[in-house]
Amino acid sequence: MKTIITAILLLAVLPEVRAQQKTSGIIEYEVTSRMDLTMARTVMIGPGGQVTQGSGADMPDLPDLITSKQTLTFSSTKGKLESEGGGGPQILSFTSSMPAGAAVAGRTQAIDVAGPGGSTRAFSTGPGGPGLSLRPPLSNTTYIDLANKKYLTVTTEKKDSVTSNSWYAEEDYKNPADIKTSNKTKTIAGFKCQRGTVKLGEENFVFWYTTEIPLLFSPVNGVLPAEGVVLSIESSKRSYVAKKVEFKPIEDTEVSLPANAQKVTEEELKAKRRQILEKFHNDRLEKLQLNNN
Repeated sequence: MKTIITAILLLAVLPEVRAQQKTSGIIEYEVTSRMDLTMARTVMIGPGGQVTQGSGADMPDLPDLITSKQTLTFSSTKGKLESEGGGGPQILSFTSSMPAGAAVAGRTQAIDVAGPGGSTRAFSTGPGGPGLSLRPPLSNTTYIDLANKKYLTVTTEKKDSVTSNSWYAEEDYKNPADIKTSNKTKTIAGFKCQRGTVKLGEENFVFWYTTEIPLLFSPVNGVLPAEGVVLSIESSKRSYVAKKVEFKPIEDTEVSLPANAQKVTEEELKAKRRQILEKFHNDRLEKLQLNNN
């Protein structure tokens, strides 16, 4: 009789134990972004440092799809969403070689390409094939307050690889009224997911979420059901697909907001990013002009 009672108690406790084991770990997403090359800006520097603005016809042949990785590291109450390469924007630098005597021989092109969320991506080409991208001295990391349902976006400025300033802005979870869910299911990264759809601005999303992980999270704010973790998102501009989910102990201190980060409004954070990028862009142009003199 005691054996039967013990077995019944164990069966009752097991689901709770499994749930506790899933309250911390990592989720790795593969992210594909469609770059808006029509909004690309080119600046050409010719012999003698002459600067001219380029047009779409001057754009090199660039890929319009970029694939990267995002990793969510989470504890029971907090999370940290990191993008491959630090999440910071990049500036393009192109060098093209023209026939001797050409009017634009040896010109250098600096090109900014806008992606989803206003990000920029870097490529470079030249006679020797692809070159190196140039990254501004800033990075972006998103922290998640799972308990209070907030995204905390942190922008960090670095000088000589040392952090000089750090700011963050808060954004509450968005709950669009027009989210629709269905009974359609499929398995992603080993978890049973349900289908949902939502429109944010002019962007239509199809997403898949699971309630088998005891969190409320989405890599895109607003693409979020009433409960569960979004493991796949797709729109005409971007997609996110979970490739790996691993449960392991994560301390809150590993995913907590940096102590030195100063709180600002979303508008102030955007202004600070813009100032840093403009200064970096102007400094690069000056150096390119000097190199072409």
